[in-house]
Amino acid sequence: MTRLIPFGRFHPDAEGINAAVVLKAANVRPVAAGFAPFRSAVSVGDSLGSQVRGAVSRLDSTGNVISFAGTETALKKLGSGHVWSDVSRVSGGAYSTTAPERWRFGEYGSYIIATNYVDDVQAWQMGVSSNFAALGGSPPKARYIGIVRDFVVLGNLVSDNKAIHWSAVNDATGWTVGTASSDVQSFPDGGPIQGIIGGEVGYIFQREAVTRMTFVPGSGEIFQFDEVESGRGLFAPDSLVHNASEAFYVGVDSLYRMNLASGVSRPIGVGKFRDWFVADMEPDSQSLCFGALAPQMNLYCLAYVSRDNVTKTSPDRMLVYDWAIDEAAFVNITANTLTRWLSQGVDLDSMDSFGDLDSLELSLDAPFWKGGAPLLSVFQDDNKIAYFNGSNMAAEFVTADGQVDGRRQLITGTRPHIDCTGVTVEVAGRERDGDTISYAAAESMEDTGEVPAWVSGNYCRARITVAAGESWTYAKGIDTMSQDMGSR
Repeated sequence: MTRLIPFGRFHPDAEGINAAVVLKAANVRPVAAGFAPFRSAVSVGDSLGSQVRGAVSRLDSTGNVISFAGTETALKKLGSGHVWSDVSRVSGGAYSTTAPERWRFGEYGSYIIATNYVDDVQAWQMGVSSNFAALGGSPPKARYIGIVRDFVVLGNLVSDNKAIHWSAVNDATGWTVGTASSDVQSFPDGGPIQGIIGGEVGYIFQREAVTRMTFVPGSGEIFQFDEVESGRGLFAPDSLVHNASEAFYVGVDSLYRMNLASGVSRPIGVGKFRDWFVADMEPDSQSLCFGALAPQMNLYCLAYVSRDNVTKTSPDRMLVYDWAIDEAAFVNITANTLTRWLSQGVDLDSMDSFGDLDSLELSLDAPFWKGGAPLLSVFQDDNKIAYFNGSNMAAEFVTADGQVDGRRQLITGTRPHIDCTGVTVEVAGRERDGDTISYAAAESMEDTGEVPAWVSGNYCRARITVAAGESWTYAKGIDTMSQDMGSR
């Protein structure tokens, strides 16, 4: 038993003879031991009625989950049983969030603030509002929102796409320039503002620059602005995701992760999958890139339009990058909106499934019933929220080519190291680098754990498929049964 056919991490950029890599790792996620299955998305609740163009999920002041989603014409709130109610403004008419505009949200104190660039900035006050309404103070219409220290910051203004306008200190409804530290800053170069990350300090992402925004209390300038990246910025606005002290995003030339303490960014996947990603992503589709975190799995997930996509109207592929081990794989899935979501609470009507009052393992005031666990969720063509908690998706791996000292080999069988039985393997053999890669018929795993084959060539590779719905834990590799063959 040998490793004639190599197996390893998803590093298509490192393709080579006997390279311990896989060229394809579909519908799985990377883990320390190799790859683990990725669950399918399951829709729940009712439909929002039209395509979702942004969503947010937060905890209110009492610890209960409050979740909203925006469509082209409405803002809706998620209720018990995953039923959506329309909480759009009662005056001003339907919203006009036409493509490529999207809803983007910020949380400031008791306010959930929503902006779509076209309509007046909207606000929901937790514990008070029953509908969204225009945020007080007449803030400017803007594409992006962030919360920096005690300020609401709006960026890419209708009046100036290179400008930001921040609110009065500790007042989301104060927008008069020169009053209570509210002001405007326009950046002379760097291109249009593409996104904002808030926190103790802010980061303003432009198309060709990134600027740090530091509050300087008592100064005439209010904020100090320092350019930390020049000539390179944010290419895909909704790819930008903030995770603790880091940010992940798609720059003009590929994927990046930024240390928010230092302001230094570095490319992701160099020598591994970076070139593959750049070649796989449809050019000029940056407005259809959606990033989100799956924090319980250490994943930055990026939905994007691949070159294989026929319609080019919505993402069909999702890169899943584990930031802890610096490895990736991908998932084939449709996504109109991708977001980090909070699990919904359990109400009295649905509590029966956990037992009666005498047998409940948790007290009625336990935090569990309020929900709030962070989840990755997606809105697809049915316009329902979907969670990745279904059965395992059909996984597929393609190995690099293996060769033994220039000698032709006859592959008589393989043994995939995957802890399930619903596995098939196709082996391809060829004589020259330039020959067409043609796989033999797929063979199923026998009760010995081996998969028969009968393929010869100077170069051999395998395509390994795990059936949808199979229960498995890890895919670690593949062994090869082979023997020397004479030259042709």
